[in-house]
Amino acid sequence: MKRVLLTCSALLLVLALLLTGCGKKKEEKQPESTTKKQIETTTTPETTTEATTPETTTEEPETEEPTEEPDTEETWAEPDEPYFTGYSIWVNLAYCCVTVYECYSDDSKYPIRSMACSCGRAGQETPEGVFYTSDKFDWGYMADGSWAAYVTRFNGDILFHAVPSWEPAPGNIEIGEYNKLGGPASLGCIRLCVADASWIYYNMPWGTQVVVYTDYDSPGPWGMPGIYKVPDDIPQVNQWDPTDPDPGNPWPSYTMTIGPDSVSLPVGSDADALYAAIAVTDNYGNSVKGYANIYSDSVDFNTAGSYDVYINITLGSSYAEKTITVNITE
Repeated sequence: MKRVLLTCSALLLVLALLLTGCGKKKEEKQPESTTKKQIETTTTPETTTEATTPETTTEEPETEEPTEEPDTEETWAEPDEPYFTGYSIWVNLAYCCVTVYECYSDDSKYPIRSMACSCGRAGQETPEGVFYTSDKFDWGYMADGSWAAYVTRFNGDILFHAVPSWEPAPGNIEIGEYNKLGGPASLGCIRLCVADASWIYYNMPWGTQVVVYTDYDSPGPWGMPGIYKVPDDIPQVNQWDPTDPDPGNPWPSYTMTIGPDSVSLPVGSDADALYAAIAVTDNYGNSVKGYANIYSDSVDFNTAGSYDVYINITLGSSYAEKTITVNITE
């Protein structure tokens, strides 16, 4: 009887061990569902937006996604080999000057456009190297909370774009930043006036080579182009980029008048008296004399006679000049 009991006990123990082992095998199958879940997460990642990644506000969904960040693997990828588009954009950081070249298959190239820009300021320098243009946006939301028009990406979050605006609409430029064109001012991007940023946006194909370099000997083959300065105290044209082709831009119709034709001053007068006698006004009735250049060095205020004084003024895209006669009388 004892042997029977011992034998039964042993069989029960073996059966218990076998049952315990099957339970462990079932638990080991659990990672299969975890692995499946990880694969699903990998194939449908959550989109994350870079701090300086532009967000488009275009009303043309057939060309740009209005609210969704584009596929970075497609739009940020550089071609495996140099992609010949017939153009090359060279950015000289030493002069904040952009030169666009037309390129040919025999490796020759000829400059076709020169642009003043703002590159990265101290501590936010624009990286040097050879890059390629990729995706574009009508408007981009920048890292500092501003907006910029005509965005063309060429190096990750480094972009060509117009000078920052307060809102994603024409007539909202940050005047202080606009007047920095020709010098470093950005967080690394290449800022341009609207005319130049839009020219790159519309004319430079995907994959156009961009060369960022530093050369203190020369800004480029066409030299440094002229730079508009925008006044911040004339409300009628305030916050408008002078180069913006928008029909609402007031600059094309902005004019200035210099007068009078002649001024008479007594002997012993000075340049301040001459300045007070001259009027420079715009078509809105604002006095803009403070922006004028008055070349009065030729006048001998202590000797009677007639003298020619040349005056010119540039505001935005508007220009006026005049030579007046200054009579110094006894």
